Amino acid sequence: MTIIAGIDEAGYGPTLGPLVVAASAWRLDDKRSERTLNRLVQLKQDDGGLPIRDSKQLYNSGGTIARIEATTLGHAILARGSLPLRVEALLEHALDFHPGEARALPWYGKRLLDLSLPRKTGLDELLERTARQGELLTERGLQVADLFVEVVPEPRFNRLTTAAGSKAWTLFYAHGRLIEKLVATYPDEELVIHADRHGGRIHYAPMLQTFFPLAPLTTLHEKRIESAYELDWPGRDTVHIDFRIKADQARTPVALASVVAKTVRELFMESLNGWFAEQVADVRPTAGYPVDARRFLAEVGKSVDLDTHRDQLVRCR
Repeated sequence: MTIIAGIDEAGYGPTLGPLVVAASAWRLDDKRSERTLNRLVQLKQDDGGLPIRDSKQLYNSGGTIARIEATTLGHAILARGSLPLRVEALLEHALDFHPGEARALPWYGKRLLDLSLPRKTGLDELLERTARQGELLTERGLQVADLFVEVVPEPRFNRLTTAAGSKAWTLFYAHGRLIEKLVATYPDEELVIHADRHGGRIHYAPMLQTFFPLAPLTTLHEKRIESAYELDWPGRDTVHIDFRIKADQARTPVALASVVAKTVRELFMESLNGWFAEQVADVRPTAGYPVDARRFLAEVGKSVDLDTHRDQLVRCR
């Protein structure tokens, strides 16, 4: 069997809310090629399963999260055999994240962890589409092995970014933790990891070697479209890792990771907006991006002492 994994992020650019990086891992039987897996991004929602696309194609800020939520929860069911009924259950296996980290922030706290799931998707429709998706995958010799999430809340984002002097390292650190998790979870299977390119970065070898000093690295190529590497951990097959422009539009594992990351981030933002709405009448919700975040902070700052919470609420980069 071969494990094909994809990694993508949501929330790298905003001023408010967490950075969320997710990975989806897929198992292919020996008779199937990765091309079969990537055809899933071409399936339409009308086919009856769960749509897999770059999250920006399935969700627009201010709209309903129904489609990305259904895709996230449906594949969680297929991978783990049960539906997470609350956000705390969805985040149960999140890397480096403890419920206490959310409870320490008033705009998350129990409000976030106790949010019931699904939020916007009808349960019957979700289960029906999930069953159909399972049939589609079985017909193609594919299986969702698991979903992994690395949540970097605002205080931790600020600590990591300040220490490194750049949020690019914070983003790579989250990717590195997910790569580490994938390598540990699938020690006996061939492992290929795809990731969406980090902005305009082309050279990843120094960061990979710094993060994984015990895995000798080979640079296969570093081109404008794609940078590819092989890492040789002791006692297992070589792991292939690449970073590609618009991988979330062409590679199913990256597209699903994009959707999972966006869904989780939107749940955090729902909690944040809900808490501030209780503190400040008529405040308009925010997606957390810089221009609108300034508007939001100006509105809530009239009623909430932001100086007390600024380092915990507002990201430094």
